[in-house]
Amino acid sequence: MAFAAMMLSCALYAQTDSLRAVVNVSNEYNPVQINVNKRNFTPTISNHTQTSTPEYEFTTAAMPYRGFVSERYTQELLPGQEQPYNGYVRLGYGITNELDLKACYGMDITERDNIRFAASMDGFKKELDGMYNKWDSRMYNSAVDLGYTHTFNKLWLNVAGDFNNRVFNYQNAGSSQLVTDKQNSKNYGLRVKGASTAGDGYGYSFNSAFTHNSRKYSTGIADGIAENRINAGGGAWYDIDNSELRRVGIRIDADMFMYNGNLRNSTFGYDNYSSVDIDPYLDFVFGAWDLRLGTRMNIATANGSVFAIAPDIKLKSAIADNAILYVKATGGRTDNNFSHLESITPYWGFDNKVSRQLKPTYKVIDATAGSTMTFAPLSIDVAAGYVYTKDDLLQQVDVLETISHHAFYVYSNFAQKNTHDAFITARAGYDHGGWLKVAADVRYDYWECDNHDLLVLNPELTFNINAEDKPLRGLTINAGYNFTRFTESEDDTRVFDRNDLSLRASYDIKPWLGAYIQGNNLLNKKYYQYAGYLTRGVHGVIGLTANF
Repeated sequence: MAFAAMMLSCALYAQTDSLRAVVNVSNEYNPVQINVNKRNFTPTISNHTQTSTPEYEFTTAAMPYRGFVSERYTQELLPGQEQPYNGYVRLGYGITNELDLKACYGMDITERDNIRFAASMDGFKKELDGMYNKWDSRMYNSAVDLGYTHTFNKLWLNVAGDFNNRVFNYQNAGSSQLVTDKQNSKNYGLRVKGASTAGDGYGYSFNSAFTHNSRKYSTGIADGIAENRINAGGGAWYDIDNSELRRVGIRIDADMFMYNGNLRNSTFGYDNYSSVDIDPYLDFVFGAWDLRLGTRMNIATANGSVFAIAPDIKLKSAIADNAILYVKATGGRTDNNFSHLESITPYWGFDNKVSRQLKPTYKVIDATAGSTMTFAPLSIDVAAGYVYTKDDLLQQVDVLETISHHAFYVYSNFAQKNTHDAFITARAGYDHGGWLKVAADVRYDYWECDNHDLLVLNPELTFNINAEDKPLRGLTINAGYNFTRFTESEDDTRVFDRNDLSLRASYDIKPWLGAYIQGNNLLNKKYYQYAGYLTRGVHGVIGLTANF
């Protein structure tokens, strides 16, 4: 999972004279790595279900908790290469004790049986500036994933399991650091999924999973906290020929969340709960127009029984040979479970005075209208929209006392508010025969909330430009730049802008051997990657890649 790196400026604390500040984390505004290839901004109108043997995709997050980037895990043959490679290894190291270790292997046992294996370890250790003083920061992530796929005559089935571990420490809040600053977060699970492959006018898909997420240490609870999730779901659809109504379908997903006794019996008031999503839809084709009419219904027992409904409407049309017009209005629920919180910030925690069970976040309406145009090799996308979110998830700084009552540490915790976001965005991409690619996008957001001080770290203006150049055979150079200006507070103060420059160069020494060097935050700007936590200055890695 690529994520959004949200930031907080020291000036914010001076301006507001408060240790509490917030940043909206419900949307991914600034992916750490952005693919410079042309992206399709138009909504996909399909059943979103695989109809053939699945391919594995790895997350492009800079510090992924599970999965990783694999630049060369591909069927594309390089000069001098006769057969596609099955395996990939990447070994990198940086001056901030930064690790970048990745490996994956895929093997077709038979024409119907396939195995995929992936392993990853990354992280760093460095002294950083904190809110109160310098502190020795460390963050190391490891992940292992193993999956098996079998293709039947009319069905593919995938069984997989994963184990993820994150070891890190919290920032000290002014007193001497004790052993209690450390944290160990574990996440593991087993999942089963499959879908029909035969085109007999109907289809179906199914999925089931068990996930465990736990933290060994937590403020207010001596024995740590744990969450277990059981998921089951599936979909079915029927295709109609010679009719404007082309497909009738439905998707159902059910989740059950269960917490350990320490958390349920504590003053946090956590309760086990269940939720069910029911999403029926109809797909139409009216000449050049594609239309989906659907609804997203949710029933949840968290914090009292809740029923919510949102639209699932998508319309698009090719208004010319090189232009597509689209409109969409969707919505839906996001469970704020441990896995979701972990994907936003690793530094979240609990305190029995301020923490309560989070409500699910629900997008009541997420509406967008736009157009994508292609004038080869140039592509242009423009869009505008409005999003109303109920119980939006906001990240905030908490300084909490440990269970031993001997030290205080900084946590990136959460608050919830209803938010409104009106936005306009534009993007242009250029692809000159594959050897030169450039993409730039700009977005303006206008935010509203009943407490405008909670919006001071929501991006108001965001600009990204990314380029990829292949000047010589085997050599690839990537560059990326991000600028972000943030929303003003009630008293017209604004946190410092973000200016982030990154460069990467990779070279294929042999078809099976490559080298790379990557530098991040090359302008050496300080900003808060998580609420209360400054990012590193200039950092990067250098390493080797191998295919086998």
